[in-house]
Amino acid sequence: MIHTQEISLFSEGDFYAVNITGRVREVVASSGIGEGRVLVYYRHTTGAVMIVEHEAGILVDLEDALEAIVPAAADYKHHLRGYDNNGAAHVRTALLNVSVTIPIQAGHLLLGTYQEILVIDMDPGHKTRNIIIQVSGQ
Repeated sequence: MIHTQEISLFSEGDFYAVNITGRVREVVASSGIGEGRVLVYYRHTTGAVMIVEHEAGILVDLEDALEAIVPAAADYKHHLRGYDNNGAAHVRTALLNVSVTIPIQAGHLLLGTYQEILVIDMDPGHKTRNIIIQVSGQ
């Protein structure tokens, strides 16, 4: 059995982090699937889904590490299109994951004690972002 649901969230952009663990749990519960897995997929090219401890220091450290590797103010060829100036967000996304898969047992996510599901939007500006949550199993 497969149950798919799309959720939307508002983002302020520029490394905006949203903890969606609770929303994923709600989708898993409503799916009626007790054993299987859930896929959480970010439907955009300038953000990521990750499993980390949702703690401000970790997020700052991650943002600092990405800035060191992929500086926001660098000259990206992507900007030559003249459409937008989000080259850093695209490159950072390529280094991260746009999806995660979590096992489900007895209707519960098998996350560790401090593991939470975060969506990170790295695109500048405010916008709505879409996440696909797909539960599969029995």
